[in-house]
Amino acid sequence: MRKRLPSLNRLLFLLPFALFLLFVAPQQSQAQSKSFYWERFDVDITLLENGDMRITETQVLDFSGGTFTYGYGTIYTNQKGSNDGIVNVAVSGNGVQYIQEYGNNPNTFTVNHDADDVIIKWYFEPAIGRQQYAFSYTVKGGIFVDENGDTLSWIAIPKDHPGRVAASTVTIHLPEGITPQLYTETMDYLVEGLVDGDASAVATAVSDNGRTITYTLNQSLMPGQELITKVQIPHNSLPIEVPQWQSRQQIGDTISLAVGVLSLGMAVGGVLLVLALWYMLGRDPKTGIVVPEYITEPPNDLPPALVGTLIDERADLHDILSTLVDLARRGYLVMSEKNKKKSDHTFTRTDKADGDLRPFEREFLEAIFQGKEERHLSSLRYKFNDKLPGLRKSIYKELAAEGMFPKSPDTVRTQYGCLGMGILALGGGAFFLLPGILSLFSDSISTAVCPSISVILVGALIWYIARHMPAKTHKGTQAAAMWGAFENYLKNIEKYQDLETAGDIFEKYLAYATVFGLENTWIRKFARVPSTPIPRWYHPYGYYGMGRRGVGRTPTAAGTPISGSGPSMPTLKGMSSGMTGGLSSMSNGLTRMLNSSSTIMKSVKPSSRSSSGSSFSGGFSGGGGFSSGGGSRGFG
Repeated sequence: MRKRLPSLNRLLFLLPFALFLLFVAPQQSQAQSKSFYWERFDVDITLLENGDMRITETQVLDFSGGTFTYGYGTIYTNQKGSNDGIVNVAVSGNGVQYIQEYGNNPNTFTVNHDADDVIIKWYFEPAIGRQQYAFSYTVKGGIFVDENGDTLSWIAIPKDHPGRVAASTVTIHLPEGITPQLYTETMDYLVEGLVDGDASAVATAVSDNGRTITYTLNQSLMPGQELITKVQIPHNSLPIEVPQWQSRQQIGDTISLAVGVLSLGMAVGGVLLVLALWYMLGRDPKTGIVVPEYITEPPNDLPPALVGTLIDERADLHDILSTLVDLARRGYLVMSEKNKKKSDHTFTRTDKADGDLRPFEREFLEAIFQGKEERHLSSLRYKFNDKLPGLRKSIYKELAAEGMFPKSPDTVRTQYGCLGMGILALGGGAFFLLPGILSLFSDSISTAVCPSISVILVGALIWYIARHMPAKTHKGTQAAAMWGAFENYLKNIEKYQDLETAGDIFEKYLAYATVFGLENTWIRKFARVPSTPIPRWYHPYGYYGMGRRGVGRTPTAAGTPISGSGPSMPTLKGMSSGMTGGLSSMSNGLTRMLNSSSTIMKSVKPSSRSSSGSSFSGGFSGGGGFSSGGGSRGFG
């Protein structure tokens, strides 16, 4: 049988895979197996008379698993590297001097200066096995100048070296006539070698003339470990000027101290100023009168909603709810329990004209009935809440008109709240902008964000204290104190009054009990007194009597006429004989009405709700907390 040859299309389809296997795959395998380590990483540092350092790094490497074509070294500068820059770079490889040019050609190198580092990269012919490279450079301003001693601290081998360093020697040469500073106590030279802060990992030796210091590793240096060498010489032994990075640091320290002190002053002064603002403008004046423990009559004719807002300076839902009871008591509406199981009620508007009502009371009736004569409480769900801001505003306006506040408490809270938010925004902006502005003077201003934090603190305090800034007038303070005495009377009514003979005050003060948050206990207390008259404006479930508009009928219980007419009212005792559940039925129904009204009036649709470095040891001083240089080394 004749063998079939592969078609041309099939060959073309397989060609990319063949090329991948031929060229790409071997290179990936080779790249994954390539590795190197330093047989030696020696550093020679010569301190010049002007304080510059001439440094030569000699690196002996072992490449294996594939060829390498370039090496690199990154050296930190400026504040980051504690020096004023790197110049005069030279590179050689295996005895061949490289030239500086851009093109990635073998035996060349490039030098790139960034804001905080210098990147040196050199290129060579593909190499494997033992290789030796060296690059040298001059460090400007790498000595920390201090009156206690001038310090040379150099990171000879930075942490970022991807291979093991088997051996290393660092040699520092001092100028003629210069020797390291001595410990005051032991008279030893102030020299030190550290591996991650451990001096025992480095053997340190000083020549007989004191000008040459040698640091030798006692162990291999693994990736992530750094070798730091340090020596301190007497101050002014060389004409070394303070380096620019140190001057900027000193300026930064001075500015940091000044900014820190200023920030502390702003914080303390701001807090004291806000407290003084509240003390002078946010406190109520003294009453100037002797307030009794309790009084048995309302001290003035303020309606309950204004009383509750006067006392706590907020028109809350209890104040709004008390208006419902108060208007019913005064004959503007009646309430009927529609269904005991569903806890629903019906509100019916009477024929009584609203001409003598206050503006917020007329607004309340309009919000309840919305032009209708009858409304079910359940029909107000999700529809009444948006009327609350307008009602609160009207209540505040009424209190100011009554002379109880110099201006609307809500306006005062809003003004101070906006002031606080404005200061918070200012502090937030400064938090991001101020460090950048201060960095123009120095990169080491550690307190740059402190003024912003102080401003934010003051803004937050003003925003918080805004709720306490409304202050009553002298008239308002006196009225609030007297109403407090009346509240005490209602709270402890059984202490001051014989409830058996005081049943008539149940309906009379129910609205005030509601505004003080006492409605449930008020109803329970009087439910235990059978002689308490039933409010004409409240019809429990199964109770019939008053007409739709409150005209022409006498109240009945369970459909049975009650003797008497005119002003006579049924009592809880009479209700208990003709109504299922008796006393508890009536009191529980009234309580349910108040609780349900509170819940429904504030209800909001779910969709609407949701939119809302190591230091020198021993006697090192001055420059003990810094080390020049750093960066990374590697090959590829």
